[in-house]
Amino acid sequence: MVFLVRTDLQMGKGKVASQVAHASILLYKAALNSKNPFLDCWLKWGQPKIVLRSDSELELSETYKAAVKKQLNVCRVYDSGKTQISSGSLTVVGIGPNKSEDIDKITGKFKLL
Repeated sequence: MVFLVRTDLQMGKGKVASQVAHASILLYKAALNSKNPFLDCWLKWGQPKIVLRSDSELELSETYKAAVKKQLNVCRVYDSGKTQISSGSLTVVGIGPNKSEDIDKITGKFKLL
């Protein structure tokens, strides 16, 4: 799984961890429900997760659309607005589990958080 986190929101470390955790659960549930053929392999190899930085909501939205177009398992996380971030703010896009090559084509330009 790969997670793109918006850095322009200046979320605290705990907030980032929480938002990525939300995305992880959403992706796992979707993969389980859709009988994603990559899920068993992902579980077998220790559930790898990579967290990348994104500078804007536009980058997250474009990445989400690209993943949908390639029919990858993808999710968006919007904040509820109870703590640091305004309600409805797009905070994270998660992708996977899928073939690493397919995810890399979409996320390869982003740097590690």
